[in-house]
Amino acid sequence: MTGAGAPVPNIGDADYPGYAMGAAAHALNVTPAFLRAVETAGLFEAHRSDGGHRRYSLDDLHLAERARHLVDDGLPLDAAVRIVKLEYQLAAAQAMIEVLQRRLDQPRGSG
Repeated sequence: MTGAGAPVPNIGDADYPGYAMGAAAHALNVTPAFLRAVETAGLFEAHRSDGGHRRYSLDDLHLAERARHLVDDGLPLDAAVRIVKLEYQLAAAQAMIEVLQRRLDQPRGSG
């Protein structure tokens, strides 16, 4: 047990599964069934509590929210999930390109 002044572990970690199904659904204004559906479609794999209940991270919520917007725009769920996954992969590749470009731009040591 942590003391009153002790920091909460992982509170700032976007991967920390800090949201229960009901809280996550409420935050995104979706039904729990939508969260289960995007998981089934392969958007992410929800974390599980010791009791087996689904838990969601901020990253999971951001992905689900993007999928919800695409579904709201008329795309089928499977298409929305595929687009979100591709967008995520593209963003990761662009970030890696930036890192590599900075490395190339650094002056080389002379010794």
